[in-house]
Amino acid sequence: MNAAVLPAHSWRINVDDAVAALSAAPDGRVAVAGAEGSLVLVSGQGAIERRRNLSRGCLAVHWSPAGDRIAVGSIHGVDILDADGTVLCSRRKGWCASVAWSADGSRLAAGVGSAVMILDAEGNELFSAERDSTVTAVAWVNRRVATAAYGGVHVYHASPTAAPDILPFTGSLLALAISPDRRWAASGNQDATLHVWRIGRGGDELEMSGYPTKISTLEFSPDSALLASGGGQDVTVWDFTGPGPRGRTPRILRAHDATVTALAWSPHGDLLAAAAGDGQVALWEPRRGRPGRPLAARDILSEQAPATAISWDATGRLLAGWSDATVVAHMPASLRS
Repeated sequence: MNAAVLPAHSWRINVDDAVAALSAAPDGRVAVAGAEGSLVLVSGQGAIERRRNLSRGCLAVHWSPAGDRIAVGSIHGVDILDADGTVLCSRRKGWCASVAWSADGSRLAAGVGSAVMILDAEGNELFSAERDSTVTAVAWVNRRVATAAYGGVHVYHASPTAAPDILPFTGSLLALAISPDRRWAASGNQDATLHVWRIGRGGDELEMSGYPTKISTLEFSPDSALLASGGGQDVTVWDFTGPGPRGRTPRILRAHDATVTALAWSPHGDLLAAAAGDGQVALWEPRRGRPGRPLAARDILSEQAPATAISWDATGRLLAGWSDATVVAHMPASLRS
């Protein structure tokens, strides 16, 4: 493993494993989950601190809000580790592509096979429920947990006696996003549509079609005003202010020559990053765009291999990973001191 320490705002390293997912701790440390099963912990300055070999096929990673726990999803299940990379709990019960800590870090939601599981910070099971198909995504809605699977979104109250709230959809859901203000739920779907529900308003839903490919990534801005979605080479950004996106023309962000595979908003919501199979990670200022008019990227990071994962740290530094094991930390020029 080689580490080149660059100026404080940026660094570039190789972690010897195709990057599957990235997550940053509050102190700037980075957890890198690899496709061959590695978990690499990197300092905020780009020095590799520890490498842990987990089960093959890591798919997701999430550092807890306090920075004292790391959750890793893989093709075998979910692992919980402490901040030094020591495994505290392993739940090997099936494919786990989505893990999410609650806002206070006391509970972890994970989609494991066709089940949703809620664990405490030590890995003890607090709740579980079965869907009829593989759970592809989980997200917190205050103290409830939303799950995406074939047939729609089920929102669980973490009580064995309470029936879930159901947001129905006929088809396979691949991605799930809950707006930070908890007003909207959105799914990216196998049939190349984007479906939106107004949470708490039965029957208030809409669908956006016309995407070139299935939608496997989407994310709301931190202020809930905009929803970015993949589903092709362009990024489509919908306006959710006021009454929502119904009848509105979206913004189009253009830079890639391959399908967009990951999206991530900066902490303050002024920048949006997108990763794609063409090896590029592009940055835009979406609020500068106009509906229906393609907006060019303001910054592009490029490698020879497909870009596979992106995230941001608390300082507004972009983290990006590629299938050739490259990991880059990049501070946009406007934020450098």
